[in-house]
Amino acid sequence: MKKLSPLSRILFLLSFVVFFNCKENNARKETIEKEQIKPFLKTPPINDVTYHEDTTKEYEYRTGTSGDYTYNYNAYGFDDDGNEVTGNIAVDGKYGNGILTKANGDEIDISVEWISKGKLIATDEEGNEYELYVDED
Repeated sequence: MKKLSPLSRILFLLSFVVFFNCKENNARKETIEKEQIKPFLKTPPINDVTYHEDTTKEYEYRTGTSGDYTYNYNAYGFDDDGNEVTGNIAVDGKYGNGILTKANGDEIDISVEWISKGKLIATDEEGNEYELYVDED
């Protein structure tokens, strides 16, 4: 078996350190993004100077400045038992929050995360999960 030269060993070790450092930085960035989610507003901030509606887009409205938008969507989906829920969510980047309404009228505060185009996973304060879809009406 051929031995690795000292230079090869150093390059391998350096690559290993860089790879895991990048992975750790991405995890830290995701944690910071989750903590910086703006609070969900029950009523649209129409008086906000950055408020914008666009009927050709999937979102209900957005606020913020270029590169720092918060989008608001009507959403529908299902709980773990297959019961339908509807609601409204505000999303800033990959994460957001909102309120879901169950068939019996109960309202639930949720945190959401995009998992694919038009699809989110929501979690309530008790740890229950909901599969949500953006309402394209």
